[in-house]
This record gives sequence, C-alpha cells and structure tokens, in this order.
Amino acid sequence: MRQDIRTLVRAAFATVLGVLSVPLAGSTEARAQPVDLPANVPAYNPYPSGILPANLQSELNRVKNEVETIFGRYFAEYQALITAGLPTLTGQPPTLFPSGYEATRILGGLLNFDLNMSPFRNVACSSCHMPYAGFSGPIPSVNLTMIAYPGSYRYRAGKRVAQRYTYSPRFPVLHLNGQKNPQRGGTFTGGNFWDGRSTGYLLQSPDAEQAQHPPVDTQEHGLSDTACIALRISQAAYRPLFELVWGVDFDINWPSNVEQTCATPGGAFGNNATPVALSAVDRTKANNIYDHWGQTISFLESSNDVSPFTSKVDAAARGAYTPTANEAAGRTLFQGKGNCNSCHLDGFPTLNPGPNPGVQADTEPLFTCFGYANLGLPEQGGFLRV
Repeated sequence: MRQDIRTLVRAAFATVLGVLSVPLAGSTEARAQPVDLPANVPAYNPYPSGILPANLQSELNRVKNEVETIFGRYFAEYQALITAGLPTLTGQPPTLFPSGYEATRILGGLLNFDLNMSPFRNVACSSCHMPYAGFSGPIPSVNLTMIAYPGSYRYRAGKRVAQRYTYSPRFPVLHLNGQKNPQRGGTFTGGNFWDGRSTGYLLQSPDAEQAQHPPVDTQEHGLSDTACIALRISQAAYRPLFELVWGVDFDINWPSNVEQTCATPGGAFGNNATPVALSAVDRTKANNIYDHWGQTISFLESSNDVSPFTSKVDAAARGAYTPTANEAAGRTLFQGKGNCNSCHLDGFPTLNPGPNPGVQADTEPLFTCFGYANLGLPEQGGFLRV
C-alpha cells in the first residue's frame, strides 16, 4: 500500500506539475541534480539558457546552512528560557508572565527559520528574507538575473522579488481611504505584499496574513495544504513552546497518508486545496494553528530582531545623531524639491506641496504611506505598493 502511494505521488509530479527533466543551464555544478531534492524527483527547469545562475545550487546550499545556524541560535534561546523558568499564565484575562514577550519572539524565530516548513524540508520563510540582506533575497546572482527566488521544488521560482518585511506589522488592514484623492473616491491603503493581496481582514493584521501565503504557494514553500504546517509544528522539538504561547490542541486524527501528502508539492492535487482529509473538528484545530503561525511570525517581525528603528534617520529624530552635510542636503531634497516624502513618509512634513501636501508625513519614519502607485506601468493592473 505504501509503495502504491509513492507511485501515485510520482505520477502526480509528472502529470500535474509538468515536471521537466531539461538539463540545467550554466556550469557543470548547475546541471547537477539538486542535493536538496529526493533522488527520484527531477528538477523543474523550463527556463531558457542563462536564466538560472551557474552558482544557483551552491548559493542555495549556503543560505540553507545559514538558516540552520540562525535557527540554532533561537533554539538555544528557547533552551535558556527553559533553564531560567518558562512564563506562566497570570491574571485575568490570563497572560504569560514574566517572559511572555520573549517566549513569543523566540517562537517566531523558530518558525521563521525552520526548514521543515516545506515539502522537501529545504526552505524556510527566512530563505528569501535573510537579516544581512535587509530581510530580502540573500543571493546576489539571483538578484542580478532571475530576481524571483526558487522555492522548495527546485527550481520553480516565485512571482516577484521578495518584499522586505521590516516594519510591515505596522501596515493597516486594506481599506479605501476617502481622505486621499477624494476627487477619485479615495485611495486603497494598507494591506501587504506588493499588490496588497494580503488584506488582513480575517486576522486584522495584513502582516500575519502575509505569513500565511508562502507556505502554500506552489512557487515558494509549496506545501499542498495549510494543515501541513500544523503537522510539521506538531513534530517539532519546540512544539511545547507553541502550546505554551497559544494553548492550542494538537490532538488531530491525521490520515495515514498525511506524510506523503505533505511531502508532495502543491499543484499535484488539482483544484483540491485541502488534500489532507480531516474531520470538520480536526480541520478547525489545524486552521487555528495556522492562524497562530501567522500571528507569531508577525510578532517576531514587530520585535527588535526585525524592526528595531536603529537607522541614522531614527537616531537623528531622537537627537542622538547629527547628519553630515551630504546627508542633510539629501534630506532637504527628499522633503523639498523631490517631494519624495509625500508618499515615502519620513516623520517630517513635506516642504514642497506638489500634488500631495504631505500632512500625514508627521508620523513614524516608515518611508511609506501604505498606499499604491502606478509608476509608469500599464494603467491596468500596474499599481504596486509605495
């Protein structure tokens, strides 16, 4: 029976995903079988010669090792928290005290850097959002060529360059702001992703909802079912921390083929978005865990680990740094003739009224108005986040 399941899985790869065994372009190294795919799974490569960088696989391996290293640091923090004493529920309503903040931040780091959250256990959220790259793509050769990053199923790539998620927890829920461009009925404001498709309507946090998209995007993590995240967390060494922070119920009656299903990239099950067969009760439990997955990663992104407000701009706003002459001239241009901070709000009023007086610039220096603009792209569908 198990052999039959494996045969069906391989058949699904070949027929539904359209797996191609085209030799990889570039160097001998790039033409080799990816080391982080099973031996019986051929690489996906329909690309013309020159699209995939010659050093792509070695760079993916490098990033993978770095992700594992940072995961190890968060796990060491978790162990230290256990040694010091885990927080306990205190008060009404009950909250984790005295180190609930640290517990949630550490859990967010563990989830964000866990390579197991993908079919082939080779991609984490952080694989495309590394700290030293401003929490965006960490491979120079990819940034200079294909732009979008390969997901778990090598070398199927994402849609766009990985958006940085620094300060993104501060994005509001997508809404029509009638105070902006009232002559046109308002301006869509908030949401997450370049195109705002993470609205935040359910969790009331576009950032938390954003974290729910990549795991089941066929070109990114590529899991076939959101329930696979619940399965992988239930198997993780840090599961007790997840249970402590969220009080969730992992008592789910998993079907016998769940491991095979979650090891098969999304797209292999046609239009079935929930190939893990669960009862209504168990599906609710898995959905609850998935919501908390998103909320935990958003919590990490709001912490000083990701969004510390420690730039020169922040220091100058606090009076702790004096800009150089060139920096001061740049700010004058940014706020004045350039009219940049009408949209890229920097915490100071716009000096040049232009089409937008920039009244809303008197806020945190996030360098965004949470809106969208057509920057010379086709009028239809050309609006991207500012």
